[in-house]
Amino acid sequence: MKKLLYLLIAAAFTAGGCTSDKSFLEEIPTDRLSLDNAYLNYAQFKTGLNELYRQVRLNYNNRDNGEDYFHFGTGTDNQFVSTTDNARFTDWTLVNPTSGIFYDVYTRHYFIINQANNILEQTNNARVSLTEAEKLIVRAEARFFRAYAYRYLSFLFGGVAIIDKPSTAPKLDFVRASRADVYAFAIQDFEFAAQNLPQSTSDAGRAVKAAALHYLSEMYIAYGDEIKDPVYYTKAIEAATRVIGKQVGDYQLMTQRYGWRANVAGKNVFWDMFQMRSTASVSNYNYPANKEAIWVMQIDKFITGGLNATMPRTNQERAYWPSFWALTKFGYNGIARDWTGRGVSFVRPTNFFTYQLWNNSGADDIRNLPVNIQRVFYAPPPIIGGVERPNYDTVYVSTVRLFNGRDTVVRLRPGDPIRSEWLTSRQDTMERVFPRVMKMGSDWHYSGDPSNGFAQESYAIRLAETYLLRAEANMKAGNLTAAAADINTVRGRSQALPATAGEINIDYILDERIRELFGEELHTLTLTRLGLLYSRTRKYGYTVSQNTVTEKNNLMPIPQNVIDANSMAEYQQNPGY
Repeated sequence: MKKLLYLLIAAAFTAGGCTSDKSFLEEIPTDRLSLDNAYLNYAQFKTGLNELYRQVRLNYNNRDNGEDYFHFGTGTDNQFVSTTDNARFTDWTLVNPTSGIFYDVYTRHYFIINQANNILEQTNNARVSLTEAEKLIVRAEARFFRAYAYRYLSFLFGGVAIIDKPSTAPKLDFVRASRADVYAFAIQDFEFAAQNLPQSTSDAGRAVKAAALHYLSEMYIAYGDEIKDPVYYTKAIEAATRVIGKQVGDYQLMTQRYGWRANVAGKNVFWDMFQMRSTASVSNYNYPANKEAIWVMQIDKFITGGLNATMPRTNQERAYWPSFWALTKFGYNGIARDWTGRGVSFVRPTNFFTYQLWNNSGADDIRNLPVNIQRVFYAPPPIIGGVERPNYDTVYVSTVRLFNGRDTVVRLRPGDPIRSEWLTSRQDTMERVFPRVMKMGSDWHYSGDPSNGFAQESYAIRLAETYLLRAEANMKAGNLTAAAADINTVRGRSQALPATAGEINIDYILDERIRELFGEELHTLTLTRLGLLYSRTRKYGYTVSQNTVTEKNNLMPIPQNVIDANSMAEYQQNPGY
C-alpha cells in the first residue's frame, strides 16, 4: 500500500512462448508480461497484492461522482441524494440493471477475484523463489481479498458465479451459485486467512489476522441466517471474541484523547479518531497509535501513489458536507474557507439520522455533541485584506422571503446563529444547511486550501464494529444480556445511556451501527445482507425513497452487461428486475 506499484494483470491470460517435444527447449518468455513471469519472488508478489489494496480502496476513496457513495446507504435509512428528487437511490424506480455503478462494482470485485486467483496459481510454480513462510502469507493475503470480493458481491447481489482458478480463455457460460454456497466459499478463504495472516505488521494498512476474523464473524452470521443453522452464531461469537479478547493483538476502544490534535480544546476522543494526518509519519487512524483500528484504507498525500491518480484529494468532505460557504445572504462570500471546507452535498443525512436516532442516547453521547455533528450555523467573520477578522465590527443585512410569503430583513453580526425559518428554499435546506457530520471532513486543510487540501484515510474495520457484530450474533443465539453488554461497551465509550436486554433487537443494533459507523460502513451491504433494506427505508428513509422502494431492492440488480455477455448460459437476474 505505501508504495502502490500497480501491476495490472489482464482478466484472461494465455500462455506465451513456443514448445517442443524436448522439454529443455521450452521457451520462457522474457520480453512481455505473462502469468508465468509476472511473479517470481516475494517483492513481485507484494506488488501484485498491492493492486488488490488499491481496488478495495476504490470502495472508500471515491471519484467526484455522487453515485459512488451508494453503498454507504444512499436512499436508505441514513442518507439520500440531496440535490434532486429525480436521482438514483433517492427514487428507487430509477435503480435498474443498466445502472452503471453496478457494473463498476461488479467488475471491480471480479477483477479482485481474478487477480487473487492468478497470484494463488503462481505460488505453485516451481520457478518461483518463495520460502514456505512467504508462500503461506502470500496465499493468505490473496485468499483474504478473494473472500472480501465474494463477501461484497454476495451481500449486495445474492448468489454469483464462483471462480476459483485463473481465467485462461474466454468463458461465456457462467452460472450463478446459490448465496449459501458463495458464503461457504468465502468462509473457507477467511478461515485460511485468519489462520495464516500475520498478527501484526509494520506496513500500515496491510491485512492482519484480526481483519480476517472480523469478516469471518460477519460471514458466519450471514451463513447461519441463510441456512437457518444457529451453530454459526456461536462460531461468529468465537471469531469476534478472539479479536475483542486480545488473542490476536492489543485491540481496544479508544477512550482517552490521543494523536496530534489532542490538545485542541473542547473536542473529544471520537473527534480525535477522524483527524487526517499532519505529516507522512503521523496518523490518528493507524494501529498501534489507534488501538481501535483493525483495517484502514491508506491515504497519504506525501507519497507517490498515496492518492487517487485523477485528483489531489479525497472526496468524503465534498460528498457529505453542506455548501453553507455559499450562503451569501447570511454573510458568506461564496468562497470556501479553511474551517468551512467546500462541501457540495452529494448526499445528506435523513431526518431519522438527524433527530430520531439519538432519542435514546441521552444528552452526553459524545457522537452527537456539536463538535461531532454541527446543527447550528453562524454568520462568518468578515474577510478583510485576505484575512478573517472575527472581532471586526460589522453587520450583514439581507432580505429573506419567508414561507408565508412575507419579506423580512435579517441583520447578523459575526457569530450570530442562522435561524431555521430563514432557510426558505429547497437549496437552503437540502444543500446549504443541514447537519454537518464532522468526521466526514476537516476544520483545517493542507495549505489552507479547502478545495484540494483534504486527504483523509478511511476505516474499513474498527473494533467498535466487531463488538456490534458479536452483539448481533449473541442476539441471534438468544443471549440478549450478552448482546446488550457488547452494545453498551460501544455506548459506554460515547457516554450514551446504556441499553437494556429487553430493548435489543436487530433494529436497535442497526440504529447503533448508524450512530457509530455513519459514513464508514458500507451500510447498504449490511441491509441487503439482512434483507432489511426495504423495511428500513420504508420506515426511516427520505420521503421519496420511502414511496419508491420495493421489496426487490433487498438485492441490487445483476448488471445487464454481465447477463448479455454470458451468451452460452442463463445468468439469472434477481427477482423483480
